[in-house]
Amino acid sequence: MDRRTTLALVVIFAVLLIYVLWSRQAEQTAQLTATPTAEASADENVVWKAPADQILSVRVVDRARSRSVAFGRETAQASWAVTEPQAQAADQLKAANSTASIARLAFTQALTDVTDLAPFGVLSPTYSLEIKLVDGSLLKMTVGDKTVTGSGYYVMREGEKGVLVVSTFSLDSILGLLDAPPFLPPTETPTPASETPLTPALAASTTP
Repeated sequence: MDRRTTLALVVIFAVLLIYVLWSRQAEQTAQLTATPTAEASADENVVWKAPADQILSVRVVDRARSRSVAFGRETAQASWAVTEPQAQAADQLKAANSTASIARLAFTQALTDVTDLAPFGVLSPTYSLEIKLVDGSLLKMTVGDKTVTGSGYYVMREGEKGVLVVSTFSLDSILGLLDAPPFLPPTETPTPASETPLTPALAASTTP
């Protein structure tokens, strides 16, 4: 094998090696950039970019039946209290869990090219939801009709013209507060031993 053939083989091998290394590098780069993109997309699908610890109050209104439920707190460190339908102590765990559900509320589809909002029911909504944040801002949205499949609700954030689709499962847990407000369960008062009703047998044994 002459020198020119050997040199040509060395050059070809070097080119192949460079190509393999470049391919691996490109593949690793694509994998590294794919995850942040997916995470960013998930964040963009949140209805409100409002962490649960920044929410001071929640209010859900049923416009069709003229009823509402609301609970809130003075500061981010204060305890929750129910303010509607009447002022009452709140179940802290239920209030916190409901607030977390609202903070995680995400939409599955965004309809931004809508020219007629009437078919979605958001102009004459059945429900409305609003939250107040630590910085004083008030975020609102209206809840219109269900989708054709019944798997989601059409909603519209205040100040926007587009319609979002939120899953029925996610939103029903929040709307369910209207039927089950986060009231603190009443504490059962134990009956004193002296007031415990006597059974017939025990009463007979104590009769003189």
